[in-house]
Amino acid sequence: MATSPIARVGSLHPDDWIRAAQARLAGQGVESVRVEVLARDLGVSKGSFYWHFRDRGELLDSLLVRWEDSELDWLNRDDGASAATRWARFLERTASPKRMRMEIALRAWARGDEGVATRVAAIEKRKARLIEDVLRDIGFAETAAESWSEVALLICLGWLDLATRDKQFQFASRSLGDLLSEFILAASGGSSAPNR
Repeated sequence: MATSPIARVGSLHPDDWIRAAQARLAGQGVESVRVEVLARDLGVSKGSFYWHFRDRGELLDSLLVRWEDSELDWLNRDDGASAATRWARFLERTASPKRMRMEIALRAWARGDEGVATRVAAIEKRKARLIEDVLRDIGFAETAAESWSEVALLICLGWLDLATRDKQFQFASRSLGDLLSEFILAASGGSSAPNR
């Protein structure tokens, strides 16, 4: 026998709603993140949402905070790992198909919401600094590392943008991780000068 929506209210937590919202955002965009749709996904009444959030806006903000915290957690990890390990982590996280769906959805959302765009841009700047740090650690001069990191980030953003417009592109023969690795190898081998 199915659990009634009323019986499930007490068992749900804000995290359940945030996870459901993340799934909807990644799968169908921010327009699909609606209280009645999430309630149906969770098998509860729409009214149970208001036990945890004032409104949809608060849920969306909580979703963004969760994403930002997750991004900053791995971006700020300082465990003394080598440049190669940090680069491998970056590629694994950036090129993950599941994460790419969320990144694509966030950028589509950011196109229509200046507040979201500002928050996404702040994370992008932090990603560029991570790339820059890796490049400096493998021998790039500071200004060259900064320039090449911007180009690497633009490759990521261009990939995501194209993936939002062309669903077939997501199944290209080369992954984003492969492309970024080839780019870094080419950049590091392109010149033997100290400023690379």
